[in-house]
Amino acid sequence: MPNTKSFVIVGAGMAGARAAETLRSDGFEDRIFLIGDEGRLPYERPPLSKECLVGTKPVEVADLRAWEDWMDMAVHLVMNDRVGSVDTSEGAVVLSSGLRIRADKVLLATGGVAKKLNVPGMTLAGVHTLRTVDDCEALGDRLRRGRLRVTVVGGGFLAAEVASAACTLGNDVTWIDRARVPLTGTVGGHTASELSERYASSALTVMSASTVASIDGIDAVTGVTLDSGVTVPTDVVLVAIGQHPSLGYLDRAQFGSGRGLPVDERLESAVPGVFAAGDVANFVDPYMGGRTRHGTWMNAQNQGRFAARAMMGSSTAYCDVPWCWSDHFGINVQIAGRVDETADIVERRHASGAVSTFYVDGDRLVGAVGVDAQRDIRAAMLIMERGSRVDREALADSTTDLRRLGKEPVA
Repeated sequence: MPNTKSFVIVGAGMAGARAAETLRSDGFEDRIFLIGDEGRLPYERPPLSKECLVGTKPVEVADLRAWEDWMDMAVHLVMNDRVGSVDTSEGAVVLSSGLRIRADKVLLATGGVAKKLNVPGMTLAGVHTLRTVDDCEALGDRLRRGRLRVTVVGGGFLAAEVASAACTLGNDVTWIDRARVPLTGTVGGHTASELSERYASSALTVMSASTVASIDGIDAVTGVTLDSGVTVPTDVVLVAIGQHPSLGYLDRAQFGSGRGLPVDERLESAVPGVFAAGDVANFVDPYMGGRTRHGTWMNAQNQGRFAARAMMGSSTAYCDVPWCWSDHFGINVQIAGRVDETADIVERRHASGAVSTFYVDGDRLVGAVGVDAQRDIRAAMLIMERGSRVDREALADSTTDLRRLGKEPVA
């Protein structure tokens, strides 16, 4: 059928998979290609640093759908071929194998690549990053032996989750972070201080305000030397210092440069018909106050669905409250909106020990961080979505029903 359209989704993670599903559920009847390079069915990443890493669940639990489901949706899966280039002049996606796929529209959802330390020893055996299923299986095989000396480098949620998993498995863990208090750059100083008091464990040593100078060893890692000169003996190192957007296949002079791929309010790039979603999309986020790039599960899911509808012609602007979460050391942490240390901070404590930190600018809630306070954060998201005015005393009062605040008319 010569008039059949062909939509190509490059990247088979959360964003790409949700986009393919949405195209079908919203009535797109022509060809959909979903391109991945890991040789696996599309999967989500959060379990890789939690139950799959510990070994309580197999990695297959992360699969978003079974093979038969993708076949039933008539989504053409190409699961072991890397994108080589996007040929906009000919309307095609070119894969590393040489295969050319005609593309009327393209969604780029290739995710990120784990950053590595620029220090000697990064390539030694026993030094790991955690981004893929293969990474999870390799690191998990080591951690599940137990009684190892494990060093985790990084100050974000991934570092916290791997440190937690390694402790659970009976290892002695050293957590190294450049910040004075771990997670400060993620949850803000107020909540980071709250969490640091809850991390007390005989299996965990936190070395804050520290920078790695080298990873030591001959064939395999034996230690990590800090800028202070202190060497931490270790058998396993996990480097969790963030990610780079995976966009090396693009002509940046054509698509624009920056932190990720710049897109407009519909997630469309400077090249008409080429969209981006998830970790690679550099978009204007009204809740963050400018251009940003989110590497979170929720962002990938929501933008994948949104981009699919934009490819089908929707003119709606993307506008979702940013949200992410982490489970580690028996604690649930959630963030909604932006952590703005220049705003007024309102603390809300519950008798259960749960605590929420709200960031208020004028009479508007701009962000919230909750420690075991899931209901508070859900209500905070509703307040931010509606743009409702807030009263600081009401926020701080643990007896206030925050859901009612979020449902009140916008003043």
